[in-house]
Amino acid sequence: MRDYDLDEMYANTYTEDDRRAHENRPISEKKFLIAWAAAVVGGLIGAQRWYLGLIATAAVKTLLFCAALVLFAIDQLGLALGTMSVTGAWTIIDLFLLLSGTMRDRKDHELKGYSQWAGPCAAATVLLFAGMLVVALVMGTSSGVAG
Repeated sequence: MRDYDLDEMYANTYTEDDRRAHENRPISEKKFLIAWAAAVVGGLIGAQRWYLGLIATAAVKTLLFCAALVLFAIDQLGLALGTMSVTGAWTIIDLFLLLSGTMRDRKDHELKGYSQWAGPCAAATVLLFAGMLVVALVMGTSSGVAG
């Protein structure tokens, strides 16, 4: 049986060509921080997708949100909540895609400022979700007490 030194095997895998390719990768003119803020504030209507130029999916998301509003207005609560759930889940997925660097502009370029802002925005997103969870728990437990 042969012993392999894994540190030695993988020590030189990042080559000079890799470094040059990383430095010369295209960076979008679209800013990560704006896309993240758009997802947090207007994610249900696809604001981040409109900003990044992802027009087709932005239009679908906006239409789904508008459909949910119409369904609420005509008292179709089950369908409205289902449609709103789809746009809500899609918004959470978009936030994960943005924070992981997977969501890019329409030219598939990395967003400007991603390296600088991804960490702080991820922390803020976790705090936001934790705060929303606390509010939901407080509202849920206090609604049972008010009877």
